[in-house]
Amino acid sequence: MLNLLSIRTFLSAAAISTLLGATPAIAETYAVVINAENTFSGDETAMKEQIKRLYLKEQSSWPGGVEAVPFGREADSAEQSAFVKSVLNMSGSEVVGHWLKLKQVRGETPPRGVGSARILARQIGKQPGAFGIVLASEAGAIANSKVLFEFSSD
Repeated sequence: MLNLLSIRTFLSAAAISTLLGATPAIAETYAVVINAENTFSGDETAMKEQIKRLYLKEQSSWPGGVEAVPFGREADSAEQSAFVKSVLNMSGSEVVGHWLKLKQVRGETPPRGVGSARILARQIGKQPGAFGIVLASEAGAIANSKVLFEFSSD
């Protein structure tokens, strides 16, 4: 009887957590992946700053002149949340405010949010200036690409 009660309590707590949108705090490792033809490199701090400027459309080309083609992930995805926090060093509301301002001032829209790592991989492989975020474990399977840097969701 005690085991059944414990199981019911656990299941009820899990169901409530799910309904409230709570997720377990598991640190994942993600990677910013770029097209293999892209020659950009540098230390991790410089690479993160470059990606931030390109993603936020503060700069439109990679050093060397190749047009940047940033891809995001769906707004509610773990990849996008980790990227916003760890690479952009912004909150979700700050990112929304940034895009609202850019839309009003320059007519800019956020990078396209791609739901599937497979579709993102195809886009990165086709376009020399493309980059996006994937799970680090998925990065090696993306043809015609390379990992620029990795980051965690801590």
